[in-house]
Amino acid sequence: MVHKDRISRVIFEYAAKIGAAQNLDALLVLNAGMARDLVGADRCSIWLVDAENNRLWTKVAHGVGELNIPIGQGLVGSCIARNETILVNDTSRDERFLRSVDYESGYVTTSVLTLPLQGMDGKPMGALQVLNKPGGFSPEDVDLLGLCSAYSASALETQRLRKEAEVAQLLLHELEIARDVQQQLLPHAQLPIPGLEYAGYCRSAEFVGGDYYDFLPMPDGGLLFTLGDVSGKGIAAAVLMASIQASLRSQVVKAPVSVAALIGDFNKAVYSFSTADKYSTLFCGLLDVRSRKLTYVNAGQVRPMLLRSGDGRVERLAHGGFPLGLLDASEYDQREVLLQPGDAVLCVSDGISEATNAKDEIWAESEVEKIVRTCRGLTAQQMIDVLVEATDRFTGKAKQADDMTVVAIRV
Repeated sequence: MVHKDRISRVIFEYAAKIGAAQNLDALLVLNAGMARDLVGADRCSIWLVDAENNRLWTKVAHGVGELNIPIGQGLVGSCIARNETILVNDTSRDERFLRSVDYESGYVTTSVLTLPLQGMDGKPMGALQVLNKPGGFSPEDVDLLGLCSAYSASALETQRLRKEAEVAQLLLHELEIARDVQQQLLPHAQLPIPGLEYAGYCRSAEFVGGDYYDFLPMPDGGLLFTLGDVSGKGIAAAVLMASIQASLRSQVVKAPVSVAALIGDFNKAVYSFSTADKYSTLFCGLLDVRSRKLTYVNAGQVRPMLLRSGDGRVERLAHGGFPLGLLDASEYDQREVLLQPGDAVLCVSDGISEATNAKDEIWAESEVEKIVRTCRGLTAQQMIDVLVEATDRFTGKAKQADDMTVVAIRV
């Protein structure tokens, strides 16, 4: 009866204090004190795992300063390694007991009860350890301290989740900034060019992506336009995308004499600042508005569709060469095609041409061409709207698997 009264008194004494604790450190100190007093031990310590430095250290340690030992050593190390409770009532007979800690502190440890502090995944984050109970520890003490160890583990897990949430929130904020910066890199206000309509659209699958497009009006009234797709996704692809776009803009200050030579030089530049696993497909077209002649190079990009206004026929623009950045000395082949009034060129990334629905079915290119044929007579922006809406209808509720980019040019 006296034993139960003592336990009730200890719980009552600490409950209010624990409820009023303002931070994790104060909470763990109180929890260690309650664990010690519940079983009538002399001291209590709470050990935590420092996986980065391969160490164990005391968050709370009655009677001594912070203790720090290698992972796997001592009774506490064995408890964490085996993820199970260890009860030792005669430390002189247990070879796992780390006597050097007593030598350094001057304390004499005779009995030890150690319980793992398990996270939500069941893995130990540390251990709760009580020392020196007169008469030794019992299985009943193990049951009593189960509550304390679970409470300490819960407090530590809550702190870990809070820190992870703070890191995730910071990362989300940084990704939002990166997305805004990347969107600003894409052309927005198109300069009017007599005899020409043009528009672009890009929707990343993630916060940032590797697709890009650009419109560069030429001094002679022509237009150089591009659509590219960097391998991979996420931040790495976005950084390379920005580098490629900036490099191309710096190289094109006037209409190039040869689009093939321009892309050849550009390939060398991309090869010099990208890694072996990073490259970019690219379609680059130079349209002379007066003659309606389109000179182009297709460096591994989805074949653009040339929609003829007369009969609604769709032609594919395929000639060019390897993607940029794969080989240092790649050579490129340019082709020319004459556009008639009302003809339109639609360039798409594989986020459109290889869109996937919830059944994991890939959109057939013949179906994409069928949608494009319905765009005859529409403006450049209307063509983009029709194609994007058709893609979204096909994919339905499926998560967008890749960046979706469309460029439309209409003479």
